[in-house]
Formats: sequence, structure tokens, C-alpha cells
Amino acid sequence: MEEISEDSNLSAFGDAVVNFLYSVAKSRVQGRYTGKKVSNIALSDALAKSKIKSPRRSDKKMRGDFVEAMIGKGYIEKVFNIDDAVAILSEKLSGKDLNDPEEERKAIADAFSYFIDHYF
Repeated sequence: MEEISEDSNLSAFGDAVVNFLYSVAKSRVQGRYTGKKVSNIALSDALAKSKIKSPRRSDKKMRGDFVEAMIGKGYIEKVFNIDDAVAILSEKLSGKDLNDPEEERKAIADAFSYFIDHYF
């Protein structure tokens, strides 16, 4: 896992994957199209709630980048496919208030924590 946390290109790729997955899941849940950037804070919270150990001496940005890199690598290595990932995230987001920023951040953290534990 250490090599994942040090690969900024993988993190940048994973950022795009994470944002895409969340945007599609949120669009499905709300019944209207949306594009949303997932914050490093929400991803850091997701990592803290998951069973995956955080990189040593890391701040929230580094932990968020770590999650993005892990998910990016998982997609490249076919650990998950887009349709299944969106279905899992949609299920976890369903019934949450995604219009309230604080509630949305918590919902994102819960959904991605489940996602991380399910696939990694």
C-alpha cells in the first residue's frame, strides 16, 4: 500500500474515477444529472471508518489522495467495474440528504467506507 500513497499520477487518475463514480451515483439517487467533486476530507473520513490502515504520518489531503489512488488502481486492475461500483454507492446514498453539504459529506464518507471495505 505504501507505493500507492506515493504515486501522484495514480492519485490524479483515481480522483477522476472517484468523482465520476460519485456523480453517477448521486445522479441516479436524485433523478437528475449532477457533477460533483468529492473532497479529500470526505475520503479521509471514509478511510478512517474503513478497515484499511491509513498511511503513517498523513494529513487529510494525503489520506484522501491515498483513497483516490487505491480506487484508481482498483479500477485499472479490474477489482471492480463501474456499474457495480455505482450500484453500491447509489444504495448507500439512497435516502440521504445530499443537498445539505455537511450531510452529503457524511453520506459520501459512509458510502465510500463501505465501498473500500467491500472491494479492498
